[in-house]
Amino acid sequence: MDFRFWICNNNKVKLLAVTILLIGLTLTACTTGNNAPTPTIVPLDGSATAQSRLQFDDAPPTATRLPPPSPTPTQTPMSMPILTPEAVTPDSQISAVQPQAEVIVAALNVRQGPGVDYPIVAVAYAGDVFDVVGVNALGDWLKVAAGDDNLGWISGQNPYTRLLGSGLDNVSVVQSPPPPSISAEGGKANGTTDSDGKLIFMTGSGGELYTVNIDGSDLRRLTGGVIDPVVSPDGRQAAFTRWDGAEFGVLYVINVDGSGERSILGDIRQPKSPTWSPDGRKIILSFQHGGLRDPEEECKHFGPGQKLQIPRSRVKITKFGVSSDGSVNVCFIRFEDLHWGLRQVDVLTGAFEDLSSDTYTYNPSWDPQNPWRVVYDGEWGLVQLDITNGKRWFLTEDLRDSGPVFSPDGKKLALTYKQHDHWEVYTLDLETGVRQRLTKPSILADPQYSSAAPAWSPDGLRLAFVTDRAGQWEIWVMNVDGSNQRPLFAPEIQTRLNLEYRGFNERMLNWID
Repeated sequence: MDFRFWICNNNKVKLLAVTILLIGLTLTACTTGNNAPTPTIVPLDGSATAQSRLQFDDAPPTATRLPPPSPTPTQTPMSMPILTPEAVTPDSQISAVQPQAEVIVAALNVRQGPGVDYPIVAVAYAGDVFDVVGVNALGDWLKVAAGDDNLGWISGQNPYTRLLGSGLDNVSVVQSPPPPSISAEGGKANGTTDSDGKLIFMTGSGGELYTVNIDGSDLRRLTGGVIDPVVSPDGRQAAFTRWDGAEFGVLYVINVDGSGERSILGDIRQPKSPTWSPDGRKIILSFQHGGLRDPEEECKHFGPGQKLQIPRSRVKITKFGVSSDGSVNVCFIRFEDLHWGLRQVDVLTGAFEDLSSDTYTYNPSWDPQNPWRVVYDGEWGLVQLDITNGKRWFLTEDLRDSGPVFSPDGKKLALTYKQHDHWEVYTLDLETGVRQRLTKPSILADPQYSSAAPAWSPDGLRLAFVTDRAGQWEIWVMNVDGSNQRPLFAPEIQTRLNLEYRGFNERMLNWID
């Protein structure tokens, strides 16, 4: 080995060792302070994560600038006035903005006082805005006015009204006289007669049965599990059916005060739509009678070249196979096809007889003035039945006519009519054959709301019906020509009723004296 080469390299090694020693001493001197932060060594190749960068435990958080509003307003130079003590108006001298109430439901009853027991004096509609001039002690009823006219009271609850302007802090609490009470004779304490009567209604098929005064007072539950209630001609009893499961049911009668519930006839397959005879002694109802129920799968084998013979309609093919020799195996299930007939029942004895009817017979209605005539839904329209001799003939030939209800004088029928994809209420004049559409949604309404299940007032001048135009099923009333359509009760009562019409031509309502 060359000695000069060894000396040179040895000197380089010594120089490197001395350099490393000096660096170490320098680092040791920098870390002797107690408060000095400890750095984190960061690789120079940029592969370190955010957490591996130099950080201090006591570093302040980084402030985040808030974005400007959109769009950003243009800054316009302006001179700011100097406010002197005389220019500042004390808070006590600032007049509060008049609070207002906006109606936010389709229609809202205006009442004589702060509660549903007060008579209805007017109807307000969605978008109407009134000045609030008073409030009841609980703050949930508002006394409203339009200009100088005090109109009455409306509900101040959120689902029905929206408060505009200032709050109610500066609105006076108004004390009102107690609502009119019902006397023992049935007249109201103010001397007027209770000529509007009351409603008896079910909440839905198989639901609760209630009575309520036409003004919305005295809501009473009678019984439950009710299907298609109908009141007797004297207004004292209601007939309805109740099913035991999906197979059989019972015909019941109950007094309109909720007492005396009793079964008239049982073991009837799916009874519906009872209707009273004019003298109140008999009831006719619709019931399931014959037809195909719970069909089972059927299979057939057809040899080569043999014509396939299976029902051409109302079947569902479940299996189909062709063998190598050309024979065919096919299995299918027929659609259920239930037939419905009419049964007449004696209310006192429970004796019954089945009447002449079509294959599909629904919703019978007994003429209150002509005991021989019953009208029902047939397969192709409304059918008249003479129960004295069993003869039947078409009254209408529109299969969308359904749910006929006779007027008290027997001259008209109120109908529930399937109008494309929703229900409407019509009347049919039995003497002239003229039909009149009473309900009609706006062409812009989406979806097209329904109106159904009409019931005549005792004087034949008005009709009660159910409608979902306000977003829930409610009871409304209108004149017999379709005018003055309005909700019968305040929204808070409508919500409590929880009505449901399912489109099975349910008889929901009865209007009685």
